[in-house]
Amino acid sequence: MRHFSEKAYRSLKCVCSVAYDLAGGNTLFQHSTRVVVSQLSKYASLNEDDGKAYMPIDVAVDLDQAAGTPIITGTMAQLLGYRLEPLAAALAETAKLSEQDAHKILAEAMDVSQALLAAFADGRIDALEKKRLRVELREVIRAAETILAKLDEVA
Repeated sequence: MRHFSEKAYRSLKCVCSVAYDLAGGNTLFQHSTRVVVSQLSKYASLNEDDGKAYMPIDVAVDLDQAAGTPIITGTMAQLLGYRLEPLAAALAETAKLSEQDAHKILAEAMDVSQALLAAFADGRIDALEKKRLRVELREVIRAAETILAKLDEVA
């Protein structure tokens, strides 16, 4: 018996698609892992035939690394009632907080705003617009997490 709802398991598939986009697409990502693009597509597919194909742990780690944020691992942690936080060692490789961080988060937030406005233009949000919004929102989250990590380093 599975412990989570079908919706929770489907969220893992949706987040794979977002992670692929952040990593430059599954065609590019296949060169960073051991799985070919046809199998990678199944991990993000909501199709009945592919619905039981879930990404192996090592491939998920590869994808999180390629995406630049632990999006898959973070989603798994959330399903278990946890959240991920960066280690101090990981923070050491980030530069000091700067005006560039302000510009980055503003640009990412603007991308979300533009995607939302475009989605609302026809009065409904379709699947492609949802996908774009997920990607744009994850990019804002990544920028915000970078700033949070840098704030912890500011004395």
